[in-house]
Amino acid sequence: MKKSLHIYLEYEIKQSVHHKYRQIMKNIIHSLPQYDAMNIRWEKSDADSNRYIETFVVPTEAHYYALKRLRTSRRHLLFGLLDDCICGGLKEMKCIGLKKSS
Repeated sequence: MKKSLHIYLEYEIKQSVHHKYRQIMKNIIHSLPQYDAMNIRWEKSDADSNRYIETFVVPTEAHYYALKRLRTSRRHLLFGLLDDCICGGLKEMKCIGLKKSS
């Protein structure tokens, strides 16, 4: 039985940066498969138009920890660009991984 992990990222963006945020996210969504992410979804929260949720599946726990480290790094050339867009910066991004048996 192979175990994969469902990753959930949630954060609130600054109201003044919607256009910049969307451009960065298009690049991020395009690059996630390079990290073995699958079933990628990116959507606005129904409850708050400044809150976004990303979900995707990775094949192993090691992928989860590596991606979590990269996604929350201000030094990463692509992912770090979100630091200026997220209220409170990348450190405020919630990242949860749930194991799923397949």
